[in-house]
Amino acid sequence: MKTLLTLLAMTSLTFAHTGTHTAGGFMTGFMHPIGGLDHILAMIGVGMVAYFATSKGYLTLAAFIGAMIVAAIAGYAGIALVGMEAGILISIAVVFSMVGFAHKLPIGAIAVIVAFFGMFHGFAHGAEFGSGSFVAYMGGFAFSTLILHLSGMALAYLYTKKLQPSLAK
Repeated sequence: MKTLLTLLAMTSLTFAHTGTHTAGGFMTGFMHPIGGLDHILAMIGVGMVAYFATSKGYLTLAAFIGAMIVAAIAGYAGIALVGMEAGILISIAVVFSMVGFAHKLPIGAIAVIVAFFGMFHGFAHGAEFGSGSFVAYMGGFAFSTLILHLSGMALAYLYTKKLQPSLAK
């Protein structure tokens, strides 16, 4: 029983979304995506998918970040989105399931899928904005997201170039 209660208490640490409105600005926006494991995993996963996709994998990153910004504006405007947290969690499973066969999927399909899930992440950013500069806030979370995407690409590169050959021995 203690274990179950401990696990339930820790689940809030995995979510970046507290439901509270935060003061805006570049640094607040920058810190938001790295404030929860749900964002970190999804963003790194998108970067890995981009690496394993065709030579136009950068479109994956642009689709995610573009959809995230549009949805953040919608969240900021007060538009409702049903299933935000569920969409964020499902995005992790879908994105990581695509890692293994991203090279077989058309880049357009990958872009549509990651853009769809990018909307959930962006909406959460916009809906939690409280006061300050929303433009600076969006710039902060877009930059942080790009860094996480590039980290995912670097991890995929390290796996294929460094770890995979040693695992085959």
